[in-house]
Amino acid sequence: MTLTEKKAGISLFIALAIFAYLAGNMIDGWSIPDQEARHIWRTWLFVLGLGTAGEVVVNAWANSQREQGALEDERDAQIVAKADHYGLYVGFIAINVLIWQVLLQSTYPVPALWTLNVQHLPTLFFVLMAILFLCHGVKQVMVLVLSRIS
Repeated sequence: MTLTEKKAGISLFIALAIFAYLAGNMIDGWSIPDQEARHIWRTWLFVLGLGTAGEVVVNAWANSQREQGALEDERDAQIVAKADHYGLYVGFIAINVLIWQVLLQSTYPVPALWTLNVQHLPTLFFVLMAILFLCHGVKQVMVLVLSRIS
């Protein structure tokens, strides 16, 4: 397993753990209840702090491994760049689906199979954060997949 794969795996694990915290903090059963803006701010800052600290630790560990002789070549850089594109594509699609859903809900009075109340701040916050985590997760999974198949 290359250093790039190890880094992607650890980063994916950290992201899943932080997303589990986010979901546990925002979701009650199958719904997102009303929450004060102060609670959402605290949740966002905690998620941001955990994510930043986790990635700093992962990158510090990777730098120490490089100093000990672990190598990354052009292939690893190409894999990360390609995986980055996949993550961006998924994010682009997810944001457009969100926009489409909002426009359809405001255009047609009859609700679809499911509705998304974007006027509800906790729901909007959770959906946007989930999209960010989805993009990061897709990137890390694609690093692992592309490293294995190339």
